[in-house]
Amino acid sequence: MTQELQETPQESQQPREPQPESSQSKKKAKKGGRAQRGQRMGIPLRVSLLFVTVIVAGVGLLASAVAIQQAMYEVAFSRVDEDLEWGLKGWARNEQLYQYDDRYVSVLPSDFFVYRLYKEGEYRVQNGYKEVSLPAMREIQFDGKAHTVKSQDGQTDWRVLAGTYEDSIIVIGKQVRNEQILLNKLVAGQIRIGIAVLFLIGVLGYFVIRRTLGPLRKVEETAKAIANGDLDRRAPVLPENTEVGALSHSMNVMLEQLQASIVELQSKETQMRRFLGDASHELRTPLTSVKGYAELYRSGATTDATMVMKKIEEEAARMSLLVEDLLSLTRSEEARFDEAPVDMLALGLSVVGSLRAAYPERSIEVDAKATDMPMVMGDTARLHQVLTNLIVNSLKHGGEEAKARLSIDTDDNHVILEVSDDGVGVQEADLPHIFERFYRADTSRTRATGGSGLGLAIVKTIVEAHQGAISVESTVGEGTSFRIVLPKLAS
Repeated sequence: MTQELQETPQESQQPREPQPESSQSKKKAKKGGRAQRGQRMGIPLRVSLLFVTVIVAGVGLLASAVAIQQAMYEVAFSRVDEDLEWGLKGWARNEQLYQYDDRYVSVLPSDFFVYRLYKEGEYRVQNGYKEVSLPAMREIQFDGKAHTVKSQDGQTDWRVLAGTYEDSIIVIGKQVRNEQILLNKLVAGQIRIGIAVLFLIGVLGYFVIRRTLGPLRKVEETAKAIANGDLDRRAPVLPENTEVGALSHSMNVMLEQLQASIVELQSKETQMRRFLGDASHELRTPLTSVKGYAELYRSGATTDATMVMKKIEEEAARMSLLVEDLLSLTRSEEARFDEAPVDMLALGLSVVGSLRAAYPERSIEVDAKATDMPMVMGDTARLHQVLTNLIVNSLKHGGEEAKARLSIDTDDNHVILEVSDDGVGVQEADLPHIFERFYRADTSRTRATGGSGLGLAIVKTIVEAHQGAISVESTVGEGTSFRIVLPKLAS
């Protein structure tokens, strides 16, 4: 028996060789990894966030459970170890426990087992009257520390401590059945609590993530609507200090710029189509005239080459004027002006001076009513063109005896310009259409005057581009008055 006890520590210290992992298990692991990577592809963000949240919570609960289990294990077994150490140094040395022969069993105060080996023989003492499976003696270690060993039948665990006393070896053990029951109940309770907590985290996480990502779904819906052509849709306005709010704000800014670019492109396309349509419509008549005079001369119907060439030159001049007016109108619609402070009184005097030189036989007056400086923010060249077109329109279409007048006035927030004449006037039915392209009033605006029908359309476009407004009043036989209101430049 002594020899067996000495061999026990050596046997217990022999390490076990790890079994090599089979190739099939490696292949299965690789396939499983590929499957997991495949499952992660295309997973919605809310599912991924919920999955990560539950996994992190599960890992945290597992770590907490392991720490609590280890602490409880140390607390429970430290008490058993103290009892074993106290018994080994105390009552286990009492010789009276070993005075009985093998036919009797001494009863100890609890689930203790005492094994004492003398030179003369072997004795054992345990509590209770029923035989239980004793500790496996080969697993006992003689290092002065308590260890947990299996029973001989492998069904129960013992906590044992071995030591020497005088000329004998004493092994004292105690069943840890109650401690293991306590620890098992603790594990079961932790599992139940962990499952409940994970379920609660999953449910709450689902609703929280769904609520948090709700605006993101609206952003997604907005993007889909825009992809389908609804450029007026916008993402919901959210606080910019959040990720979704920052994304929503950036998306709205991008959409504004995109829509502005698209509107500009559409506007340019519309302008081009209108330009081509207007040009083709208005150039048709002079081109037909040029072609007619050329065919007339070639056919021999007339031999007056001078007359033919003069008519062709007149039609060419009309076409040149028409093209220039069309280009001017197109540039005005682009609203790309070189803005600067403009003194409308000085500009008006400059325009009137130039036109007096061009029409020395006509009367052009300036009426300065403004009590302060009539300053506006605008493009000097374009505003010069506005006044020139209106005054020339009065001189050409008001009649040969018509007098033109430029009046300049101001109020608190506006500069008011008025170009009037005392000419033939315009029919009331023509007034609503007077600013339309190529519109000519029957009584005053005819092709015979040489106009393109674009002058007033150009004026209206330039005025509106300067955030202003233009209106017209006319009475047949009394004259016509154009009134322009522009924003006044703050002093």
